[in-house]
Amino acid sequence: MNQLFKSFLPLFVFASLFYSCDKEDEQVPAYLHITKFSFTSKVSDFGLGTSDIIGAKVFVNGQEIGNFELPATIPVLSSGKAIVEIFPNVKENASISNQKYYKPYTSFRDTLMLEPKVIDTIAPKSTYRTNTNLVWMEDFEDQAISLVKSGFNNSKDSIVAIPTNSSGVDQPFTGSDYTGYVNITDDTLVIFERSTVNSFELPNLGTDVYVEMDIKTNVPVQVGIYADNSVTVIQSPVLVVNATDGKWKKIYVNLRSETGDLSKGTKVRVFLGTYKESGDTVDKHIYIDNLKLLYVQ
Repeated sequence: MNQLFKSFLPLFVFASLFYSCDKEDEQVPAYLHITKFSFTSKVSDFGLGTSDIIGAKVFVNGQEIGNFELPATIPVLSSGKAIVEIFPNVKENASISNQKYYKPYTSFRDTLMLEPKVIDTIAPKSTYRTNTNLVWMEDFEDQAISLVKSGFNNSKDSIVAIPTNSSGVDQPFTGSDYTGYVNITDDTLVIFERSTVNSFELPNLGTDVYVEMDIKTNVPVQVGIYADNSVTVIQSPVLVVNATDGKWKKIYVNLRSETGDLSKGTKVRVFLGTYKESGDTVDKHIYIDNLKLLYVQ
């Protein structure tokens, strides 16, 4: 026998035995099929429960499995009794690449008996956490609008409350009788801007502070804050919401980049606005509803 072959033969046999043992010991996963979240809200506390939960962060027995777009079927290397916790993820600042757990929403927990090769289906539910602080809400239902002209506004147009059965509204959700509407028609350079009537002292030191809104618009809309520390007032844009192609979209704006470093006692007003260039003859339409300013205490 060739000496080189003889020297490698024991190694080959050992490797084959090791591979066979490894195959025999390979764990067969159980599977979780997670449907999309359903979301509800106690209207008297938090207003209408519109949402856009697109994904989830999943834990099994306290161990993070990963982030997944929903619906998803996930292999889990665990069997027997298991505690599954699912955190709802949203597109923070309207970015598909910035999917994060939205802290004002509750996670969903379930206890399952996992079995290899068996698929367990979970239909997660969520609502607002009880320790969510709703600082401001504008749903236009009482038609007393809590937004006023601000900044460099030079538009005679205003935001008005119109019935949701009006032509062009077409809300995909139910429960709202009125919505906010802006129609800018002048063929001139126009700046439209509105901010909250009231100002608010918000948590700093890196706390996530969110603005929620449902919006349908054919013009970009900027969202940001005015910060007043009793010496200066500074305007800080946070996000431009692009035109929504004739569809309503749920937007979650995190203001932390601008509120996180504010000194204690600074008062904040939220603003939104847009502009129309000279020569632009296309009417600008903004429909907006369920505006909320909130954070988790």
